Amino acid sequence: MYAFDHLVYFTGRPLDAHMEELKSQRLYPVLGGSHESWGTHNALCYFGLSYVEYLAVKEQEVAQKATENPLIGQLLRDLPDKEGPGQFAIRTDRIEEVKNHFKQKGMKIRLFPGSRKREDGSTLEWKLLFLEHDAAEGTLAPPFFIDWLKPEENRERELKESGMIGNHPAGELTMEHLKILVENSKASSSLWQEWLDLPAGKSYHDSALEADCSVLKLKGCELHFCSPSSEGKAQRLLEERGERPYKLVLSNGKMI
Repeated sequence: MYAFDHLVYFTGRPLDAHMEELKSQRLYPVLGGSHESWGTHNALCYFGLSYVEYLAVKEQEVAQKATENPLIGQLLRDLPDKEGPGQFAIRTDRIEEVKNHFKQKGMKIRLFPGSRKREDGSTLEWKLLFLEHDAAEGTLAPPFFIDWLKPEENRERELKESGMIGNHPAGELTMEHLKILVENSKASSSLWQEWLDLPAGKSYHDSALEADCSVLKLKGCELHFCSPSSEGKAQRLLEERGERPYKLVLSNGKMI
């Protein structure tokens, strides 16, 4: 039903700069293309079907009018002060079931189509579902959901044939987990577990962050909710940036 699709990294820098950084880490990045109706463009780095998206504004006026897409609104609000990981998408092949699931929980949803004009001129289409987020500013927004409208094996084959998925010079890599900074790791993970019916993993202490982390197991990339255990790094980051994704950890231990 669910898998980790992609991490969205908000940026005001040229996409080429991010691609060079990724190449220096012996990764394989590609230009994705333009979202013409949203005024944005992106660069991508795939790990199987899961990937990191570097999302930037291409046409400011168009982006400001893209009110149907909450992600673009967040991008405009966050830049330039909160450049970095900002949101992530969960993949499903049953978007209508997801819509009904959250409607039954009394949540307001927004379902609409998306598209991107690729560098080769072709158009990619999908569906997006957002949960309306009424919580206070600085609290963690729910993930959004994406349905690519075709079987995963077909998508993966097409992405490989088009060169979007390639071989990382660093070797075969997968996404291990996404660290998400929150005020209360147990409360946040319990809420998301209720939403998504995901199994829990073993909680742990992250000494570098000075944080206690609760784990949810999601296909493609685990979700690690981390909250401060003292007045250390995690606490400072929360005060500066609010609750949000922090770092993606790859299977070789490197972080994005």
